Amino acid sequence: MGFVDLPFTPSEYILLNADKYAPEPREPQQEHNLLCSDGTVDARYLASMLIVSAILVNEAEHALEIELGQSKRLFRSDTVSHVYIRPGGQPPNFNGYTLEITLLFIAGQLLSMQDVNTVRNITYELIREDRKDPWQKVIEVVEWGLASSNWLIPVEGEAAAAFSTPFICPAKVRDLVMSQPEEPVKTLLADCKRDRPELWKALFTEIDLAFRDRRV
Repeated sequence: MGFVDLPFTPSEYILLNADKYAPEPREPQQEHNLLCSDGTVDARYLASMLIVSAILVNEAEHALEIELGQSKRLFRSDTVSHVYIRPGGQPPNFNGYTLEITLLFIAGQLLSMQDVNTVRNITYELIREDRKDPWQKVIEVVEWGLASSNWLIPVEGEAAAAFSTPFICPAKVRDLVMSQPEEPVKTLLADCKRDRPELWKALFTEIDLAFRDRRV
């Protein structure tokens, strides 16, 4: 069974099981309330995990190529790592509006304007505008994608005051999340972290730099 055969993409699965993939908040303003249970996790780290998982599954599905490169810093002798992304092949047939397909679309658009894409500039374009909490935009993309597929219900109007999250995850959806095997997502992440530690570190560094670029 491949990723496209599962109910939720890796980024969706991680968001709905955020307590398994992100630590507790380091700062109060970085809290993300869990959708399927009580508690909070660090929103900034969670957003990074969402992007990393979306990139890695696109690579696993042969929809893009990842290359780790380096360049010298201006007026310094050391180098800085870059993660280059090049779309290629057929996009995965994921259902609905997903972060995975959104990143592929942005990468394709940027590639038409420049020779190379980095994870940093793709993340920068994904966020679209400067904001106080740029990582929240990443989470919102996944949340609204789930809502567009009717997995989540937006909480709007006066009812919003009664809920700690902007979306409700119905019980039948929680049950479906719990029934999806965790191993494919865990293996996707663990293999990269173990076998390509430099890439793993560089992915998070580039995403964090994009957050800094967009933060006001």
